[in-house]
Amino acid sequence: MRVTQLMVTRNFNQNLQRNNTAIDSLRQQISSGVKYEKVSDNPMAAMKGLSHRSSMMQLEQYQNNAQDGIDWLTAVDDTLGNATNVLQRIYELTVKASNDTNDELDRKSIAVEIRSLKEQLGNIANTNFMGKYLFSGIDQKQPYNNGKLDMGVQSGMSWEVGQGMSVSSNVNAQSVFGFQVNGKNLFETLDQLSTTLEANENPNDLIGVIEKQMNNVLTQRTVAGANQNLLELASNKIDQATSLQEKMLSKVEDTDYAKSYIELTAHETALKASLSAGARLMQPTLVDFLR
Repeated sequence: MRVTQLMVTRNFNQNLQRNNTAIDSLRQQISSGVKYEKVSDNPMAAMKGLSHRSSMMQLEQYQNNAQDGIDWLTAVDDTLGNATNVLQRIYELTVKASNDTNDELDRKSIAVEIRSLKEQLGNIANTNFMGKYLFSGIDQKQPYNNGKLDMGVQSGMSWEVGQGMSVSSNVNAQSVFGFQVNGKNLFETLDQLSTTLEANENPNDLIGVIEKQMNNVLTQRTVAGANQNLLELASNKIDQATSLQEKMLSKVEDTDYAKSYIELTAHETALKASLSAGARLMQPTLVDFLR
């Protein structure tokens, strides 16, 4: 095949243009920090990037769920701590009232404090957190009404922390305040205690009952703590998964500066060599003689 000067010139210009395009692309990558600016530049990489971003958005929601659960159970733990303190005071008063040195006035005075402490426990049962009753779960009914526990409040809370994975907490008004000893829940037990004291009777038989109620609250606090630990563990795993997705996304989208600089230097060197070779290959024209 005969190679003409026109063919040499055309091939030279095409190669020169290809080199300039590569240099411009590399400079764009280095200045912007991303490998491509439009989906059409690299459709496969764009699809992978979208997949990683979708996974990260889902992980972010799981992380928010886990943090909501941690905050909720932290509030539960603090509130149960307050309930424990109240029950400790009730226990101390019951032990005190069981002493036969107390007269009728003494026991009636203790009964007044017991009833006040009962209402305090009722307020604790109705604790509101983030606009929701802390011990009502998903039902969201006020647990304590008119001196009695709402026996319909039984549901707990649940937080989705992964695909098909959730952490549930059944620490609610029923498990804490509805726990029965001798057929009576906590509030009913306190009513019995107050009535016993108002009748100037020895509450010695109720000391063990109060102790069992207090132990149940401590048990529920342990359950809440265990659920909180599960959520914190899930949160840590979500952080690890998010970090991995970020690395994978960076590998797909972000510019590898070291590699890009090496390629840019190579293309610039090739461009200079091309221009030098082209100056020798291109035959002189009449214009060159007229300079």
